[in-house]
Amino acid sequence: MEEKQSKELKLRELERRNRLFYDYAPIPYQSLDKNSNIIDVNQSWLDYLGYDKEDVLGKCFGEFLVLKSRELLKSRFSYFKEVGIIRDVEYEIIRKDGIHRFIWLDGRIEYDSNGKFMQAHCFFKDITDRKRTEEKLKESEETFRNITEQSFMSIYIIQDGIFKYRNQRATDVSGYNEEDIKDWSPYEYGKIIHPEDREKVLEQSRKKQEGDPNVVNRYKYRIIKKSGEVVWIDNFSKTINYKGRTADLVMTEDITEKIVSEQKLKRSEEKYKYLFNNAQVGLYWSRISDGKFIECNETFAKLFGYNTREECLADYVATDHYIDPQQRIEILEAIRTNKEVKGYEILVTKRDGTPIWLSISARMFENENRIEGAAIDITKRKKAEQELKESEDRYKKAYDKADFFKDLLAHDVSNILNNINASVQLMNIWNGNSDISEKEKDMVEIIKQQLERGASLVSNVRKLSEIEEAEMSIKSIEVKKVIEDTIEELRSRFHERELEISFNPTQEIPSVMGGELLIDAFENLLINGVIHNDSEKIRLWINLSKVSHEGKNFVKIEFKDNGLGIIEDRKKTIFKRNYQKDRSTGGMGIGLSLVKNIIVRYGGKVGVEDRVMGDYSQGCNFIILLKEGN
Repeated sequence: MEEKQSKELKLRELERRNRLFYDYAPIPYQSLDKNSNIIDVNQSWLDYLGYDKEDVLGKCFGEFLVLKSRELLKSRFSYFKEVGIIRDVEYEIIRKDGIHRFIWLDGRIEYDSNGKFMQAHCFFKDITDRKRTEEKLKESEETFRNITEQSFMSIYIIQDGIFKYRNQRATDVSGYNEEDIKDWSPYEYGKIIHPEDREKVLEQSRKKQEGDPNVVNRYKYRIIKKSGEVVWIDNFSKTINYKGRTADLVMTEDITEKIVSEQKLKRSEEKYKYLFNNAQVGLYWSRISDGKFIECNETFAKLFGYNTREECLADYVATDHYIDPQQRIEILEAIRTNKEVKGYEILVTKRDGTPIWLSISARMFENENRIEGAAIDITKRKKAEQELKESEDRYKKAYDKADFFKDLLAHDVSNILNNINASVQLMNIWNGNSDISEKEKDMVEIIKQQLERGASLVSNVRKLSEIEEAEMSIKSIEVKKVIEDTIEELRSRFHERELEISFNPTQEIPSVMGGELLIDAFENLLINGVIHNDSEKIRLWINLSKVSHEGKNFVKIEFKDNGLGIIEDRKKTIFKRNYQKDRSTGGMGIGLSLVKNIIVRYGGKVGVEDRVMGDYSQGCNFIILLKEGN
């Protein structure tokens, strides 16, 4: 009996102590029945939620939770009763004053001796501050990701030599996606860094991950993309705390285009500098206001008698060296009006006062008070021009004198020939035909022929001179009519000779491009065919035809004869001027020179060949090509 009473006393004492523990425990406590109704709560529970015990006993614990947590309680409490224990179950609870708080709940089921549910003992702690911190951190991370994913820069975090975060831009620039890098070992990312830059970049990355203050936060390096392309990177990085440990936050920008542009600009500047310093013309910059040179090359300095550009820039002022100061005003006005000048000629003096002519090409930058230009020494050319002008003046005087003598000679020779001709006519009248011997008749005939040749020579010289001195009028003329007139003139001139002239065009011949002197050219060729001919019967053939030459339409005129002919070597020079008698032909070269001059001036061509190919003794075939007329 006493033993039983002793055990009951000990049990009541244990219950009292447990009660005291629950009532005065510093964390909220509750006990629930099998339907999650509240059997009991301690004072911390009441203080935390702001209720009196009478207000909560018998009520379902879910009544103090938000709807979402209430639904979770139903499923979780069933599981709780099955397993007998739960830990860190999160609920959102509502205090009496309406304030929402977050809790983590731990619980254990008490069973009777038969293993039946008796009650659930639960403790919970407030995690509101931590929950809100986590939510803020999550919001911050989401904001960070939203910003970084929209950034034009590559952003990534490296910790322990491994990428912990990379934005899409980092993938775009490097070409390596998440699948490519997921199995990379620590610092394996170094393989995408250019070998020449790898050691420097990896060293700085390690220092930042270790929190070493002795780091370089910004530098440039190259990476090799997955495609093999080399890309220049501008790197910004610093040490940060990432999930409680130091890491390397890296932001990079693809500056390949910028680097390439800078390299091109540098090469361009070097090329410009090389060309500027080594140009064979003088290059300069000068101030508009006072003419002081602010830049020039060595060539420019040497133009003015300086050994170096530095000497020239220190000493020479353009305004002090114009021989005519008005010229500087004129060239400045010309540049302002036309934006630039090219080949503007000025006369200035060197450092020692020696005059020098310059050809200036320049443009003006008025807002910069600067002229940029190039100068070429044309002193020799100007002297040559002056000498040429003086020579032309001398030539003009000599030409005028020669022209006077030419006219005087032609006039006097014509008078002499006329007097001789008149004397021959008087001899014929005085002697009649009966008293003149055959030798005398031959002599008279020779004199008459030489008179004709002399008159022809004087005429040809005059016409050739007129052709060279004046522009020839070219028009469309009827070539058939010109040839017929030429034949009539020839028959009249050589009426005492037996002539057989064949001219029967077989097709309708168009007009040709020519002029008034065309008849003189034709006459020369036909007269040559008569004069240089020993045949009893002088035969001449004139043929007309249409031909195409170099894509243009021409009229071909052939003058054939049965005369002495022209040897092959002589054919090459027959149309050149030759005032000496050629014994192989018996004629004077000036006539054929006149023919060529006339035909070429009319845009045509002239040549000669054997009438019978390969046998020059059978006579000549002079060929003229004239453009078809309109």
